[in-house]
Amino acid sequence: MKSLSRRGLQAPRLPAQLQTETPTGLEARAEYTSVAWSGVQLPEQQAPHLTFEQGVWRRVNFSQSRLPQARLSDIRLEASDLSGVDLEQARLRRLELLGCRLMGVQLLEAHLEDVLFREGNLTHALFTAATFKAVRFENCRLNQASFEGADLTGVVFETCDLSQVDFRGAKLKGTDLRGSTLNGLQVGAQELRGAIIEPTQAAQVVGLLGVEVKERDGEAST
Repeated sequence: MKSLSRRGLQAPRLPAQLQTETPTGLEARAEYTSVAWSGVQLPEQQAPHLTFEQGVWRRVNFSQSRLPQARLSDIRLEASDLSGVDLEQARLRRLELLGCRLMGVQLLEAHLEDVLFREGNLTHALFTAATFKAVRFENCRLNQASFEGADLTGVVFETCDLSQVDFRGAKLKGTDLRGSTLNGLQVGAQELRGAIIEPTQAAQVVGLLGVEVKERDGEAST
């Protein structure tokens, strides 16, 4: 795997030693720092204003939890389940989410910086009005996700399924869509201004905008 520095992202800043813990619940406004969690099962928690700093989480289950306004920094998540988690107005910085389930995750008005999503399932994820800075999605399923009104400037979608994704009102300047599936995108010409696509996607994008491409009568196609 390419290094994060080559991706233009800052990697999580992790200490040489992490304390192993197995929490039995999450408490509002609690702080969790320099911990390693493995196999932790904490679904359906309700704990706003949490702070997570410097940690490695493997096979952690927070599914269907309400964790609004959480602060997560310098975390690596592997094969974890955050499906349906409410992270509205959360701040994510220097995170790696590797092989995670994030179906229906809610990151409305969230701020994401130096975040890598790789081989994740983000079907129906909600990123409405979120702000992205130095973020990459690699080999992710994002079909029917919503980025309505989000600032996706410079975001990279590498070999992702973007079928029926909602980009209405989003800022896509410098957003790299090359290699991704674009079937049924909800997007207009204004949003697509400045986005990066490859030649093989051009005809598909034109079709999304309702433009019909036809040969003139009597002219042979090339």
